[in-house]
Amino acid sequence: MGQSSASTASASASAASDAGETPKKDPWLPPGSYAIDPAKPHRKPSNSCTRIREDMLRCYEGTKCYRDGASFEECLNSNDPEYVTQECIWLRKGYAQCRRDLLNRQRIWQRGNRSA
Repeated sequence: MGQSSASTASASASAASDAGETPKKDPWLPPGSYAIDPAKPHRKPSNSCTRIREDMLRCYEGTKCYRDGASFEECLNSNDPEYVTQECIWLRKGYAQCRRDLLNRQRIWQRGNRSA
């Protein structure tokens, strides 16, 4: 019974080669991965910190520090709530925590990315 299925497979392969068709080979995927459907748009990961980063940048652009002509890095490193608003400081800390959670894979498995 095993010989007949092997001979059938070789017969179908030779028939495909006779017709001029090459058997389509799927690209190799790592174990546990799925092929991406080209008809569907590729989704971005929901755990990226882009939203909190954009909010933080917008917040810092409206601060007294940035309007006075200080560099963005200087404003980012300032902890003075008079010079940089308290909201911007909290957003900076939230962004840092979000980035830490992305690197600490064990915590994400347990609780998810709490900052994103």
